[in-house]
Amino acid sequence: MAGIGFELKKLFKNEGLFSNLRAYLYSTFVTIGPIMISVLVITLLQLLLKYIGVGKYEREILQATITYSFIFSVILSSGYCMMLSRYLSDRLYTENNEDIVPALYGSMASILIISGIIGFVFYYRSPLDITYKFFSYILFVGLVVQTLLSIYISMVKNFKRVAYSFLYSTLTAAIIGYILINYTGMDKILSILIAFDICIIMVITLLVFEIQQYFKEKSTLYFNFIKYFSEYYLIFLTNIFYTTGLYIHNFVFWGFSSMNHIVADTYVYAPFYDIPAFYAFLSIMPTMVIFVVKVETAFYEKYRNYFHLINNGACYQDIELAKKDMEKILYRELIYIMQIQLFFSIGFIILGIQILPLVGFTTSMIDTFNILVLGYYCAIIMFVIMTILLYYDNKKDAFYITLFFMATSYFFTWTTISLGEIHYGLGFFVAALLSLIFAIIQLRRYVKDIEYHVFCIQVSWKDKKGGLLEGLIDRINKIGG
Repeated sequence: MAGIGFELKKLFKNEGLFSNLRAYLYSTFVTIGPIMISVLVITLLQLLLKYIGVGKYEREILQATITYSFIFSVILSSGYCMMLSRYLSDRLYTENNEDIVPALYGSMASILIISGIIGFVFYYRSPLDITYKFFSYILFVGLVVQTLLSIYISMVKNFKRVAYSFLYSTLTAAIIGYILINYTGMDKILSILIAFDICIIMVITLLVFEIQQYFKEKSTLYFNFIKYFSEYYLIFLTNIFYTTGLYIHNFVFWGFSSMNHIVADTYVYAPFYDIPAFYAFLSIMPTMVIFVVKVETAFYEKYRNYFHLINNGACYQDIELAKKDMEKILYRELIYIMQIQLFFSIGFIILGIQILPLVGFTTSMIDTFNILVLGYYCAIIMFVIMTILLYYDNKKDAFYITLFFMATSYFFTWTTISLGEIHYGLGFFVAALLSLIFAIIQLRRYVKDIEYHVFCIQVSWKDKKGGLLEGLIDRINKIGG
């Protein structure tokens, strides 16, 4: 995330348990805070619907509406957010802070147009009531914008006010929902949908206000970030393929499984697979936090030192020593992340076996949940490796890994559907495992031959662009001499 590394380094400079705790809390808030708040809102909505006596069919309509809005807002904005994050990081690094707010305006305008068209096309032929379709449309577009704004959260240092923005929005929406349900006679699921929309709109409004307050200088380069799409299009596609790969196994069940279910002639989903997948996905949250801390502190320092020596004409022995040090830290932190995530994944499986039957999970759903937890374990570790490859500007390997992940997730899920319920989830697990192995091979190969990639391939490419590694050829000649 843009800007998070700068703040984490400041926090970890101070020794002590309290400083480390603040750093981890900071990382937790800016990485998974919005996700966890959204999960909490959805869970509370489900409990509220049951409490007020809403029928199963109506609950399914609302659940499908929210599920579709969340999944497709994330997929649609994933590549876009990656490009914008890269642009904002560069603005922060070069201290061109006046370009940040204009990029917010430009990116919001463009993503609103794109998501607006997609949402309109989807709901145009739906037989749902026009009022319900309108507020469902607002929910989808709002979640797209909120996902976009999550990038900016890491740059706004007043996290208390950002947290209050989420809290105030949620409480206001809850009060409005209660009033609509109890005092207006309005349809209950429509009332909750409107309340949810209000929550999202308030969050967007308050976050935009905080961003404007923090970055007061403004240029007129509203769409300057768009040029990054031509230069870094592989990063854009990489994130889209990875995000799609996380959900494409659900899509396969929606389209080819006998357990698929059509709601209101609008939404197709498979609750007996989607619900275990949703809870299994939550198991990867620890890595999303720990990875940010480890990469932006321990690994980044060694990474920066290695390239600093190269760019400033150090001798070959110092560069080689820095390389070994960087490689050692890289694998040490990667193994640490794998161990921590494995611990949490096993914990989720154990807790799932004990708790999930209490919320209506059948034996087959629990089996699906268990195998999907392992699948998401492989998928998140693969994501960590993919991101490390992007640190080295190895966009092609990162692209191929996520493309392989998306394609195999589709193929193996489709293949295992015909094998029966006992194999549900196995296709995603096999795809994620093979993708993880592929990612590890590519990372080891790249790090092993990093001198070739840095001194030959990147220099040649940057030379054509007029670039960042000027003078390296002269340094190579000196080292060779």
